[in-house]
Amino acid sequence: MTTVGSEKTLSRHELKKHAATIHCSNTFSLLQRKISNALLYHAYGELLQKEEHEISIRQLCNLIEYSGNNHGAIKDALKGLLSTVIEWNVVNDTTGVEDWTASSILASVSLQGPVCYFAYSPRMKQLLHSPTMFGKINLYIQSRFKSSYGLALYENCIRYRGLPHTKWFDIETFRKLMGVPASNYTIFRDFKRRVLDKSVEEVNTYSDLLVEPELMRERRQVVKVRFILKERAKKTRLGTTIQHDELTSEKDNQVSQLRSKMIMEFGLSPSQAEKVLTNYEQTFILEKITVVETSKNYQSGKVKNLAAYFMSALKNDYKPAKKSHDSQKQKKREDDIAKANLKELQRNAEAIESAYAEYREELIDETIMSLSEVKQKHFMESFYQYAEGSIKTILKLQRKKYSQATILKSPQIKGLLREFALRTLPELQAKLLPVEKYLDQFSEAERNAWYQYKLIESHQPVRK
Repeated sequence: MTTVGSEKTLSRHELKKHAATIHCSNTFSLLQRKISNALLYHAYGELLQKEEHEISIRQLCNLIEYSGNNHGAIKDALKGLLSTVIEWNVVNDTTGVEDWTASSILASVSLQGPVCYFAYSPRMKQLLHSPTMFGKINLYIQSRFKSSYGLALYENCIRYRGLPHTKWFDIETFRKLMGVPASNYTIFRDFKRRVLDKSVEEVNTYSDLLVEPELMRERRQVVKVRFILKERAKKTRLGTTIQHDELTSEKDNQVSQLRSKMIMEFGLSPSQAEKVLTNYEQTFILEKITVVETSKNYQSGKVKNLAAYFMSALKNDYKPAKKSHDSQKQKKREDDIAKANLKELQRNAEAIESAYAEYREELIDETIMSLSEVKQKHFMESFYQYAEGSIKTILKLQRKKYSQATILKSPQIKGLLREFALRTLPELQAKLLPVEKYLDQFSEAERNAWYQYKLIESHQPVRK
């Protein structure tokens, strides 16, 4: 039986899910979708060997990070997996033709005390066990989603990881993939606001991908959609790769990560994790996590009950072993490498930003010069009114350097002029590329380095 081993890391909790079951039409609730993925992850190693699989309700709750005591909701979701018919392989990647198969995802399910028994049909097992095309779904990431639409979009995008974008989906097919009933949000404006925009926001907030929808129109009607894909930059903390949540407060993000680590890696129950967070300061918990992970027993695999070992470290205030001279030298080498890498990222970002600033200034100057004589005269008169106070101040303080005739050579006035042009010239606003689009002319490595540095800078400002 597959178990949630205490030594597994979050990155290992990945389910290889067949593309047919990702690109499927269904009306799963968020809880049903999470449970479906967790059950398959749990049973995958013995999918073909066993007719029936078992998992404790506690293990299932840990896998989906369900901390409530309402096991009736789990039961109802399992019943839904039996009765909900899904359509598979809506999109055939080879022919582009819609192929159709229908089935319930579970053949049977039974709850006997604290244990859940479940089974798949023979046809389903063959399909799920031999995925020639699959997407890797991280169960830790899936646990963070708040809506079925958000998780559905993540599953349908993760299939194309490593590519610059997904394929084009026609709107009707995409509605099915998202599980939107045919009678809901029939006007695209409503569908975009209630489904598309919110699911994109969730993927960009909670997952390891950044997605941007691209719409195709025919006669003003939106007929297809695809998604531009980018990898979210990563930051290593506590020996585990944790994804940054830019839209969540830093404090809540740290608490969520700490709770997840204690449950997913250290084997604590959700209630134990909450008790630890209540009884101990975060810095103290982090210190004991480090003590446990750097202990010889842990690193040699001798810890049989990691949850108990960790709780003992908290209760008895375990202290870190003294570092040897060699380990200190190794730490210094690692720190030096990290600083060198950060400086390289910074140099790359500054070079790109300098090039972008030069491009923007040239475009502003060209746009102003391309105005007709009448428009240019009106523009300059408006600018002099706008910058009158600044011009008077500079002429007063730097009267030996600038006059009314040469005031436009002042760096301060140049900056004001460009700012004014950006605010008042529609033709300039239409032509000026945002920095994210300007990056397209650089190599993929340079773009990724720029995004990585910007993410680091936003969370840990770098002293220049």
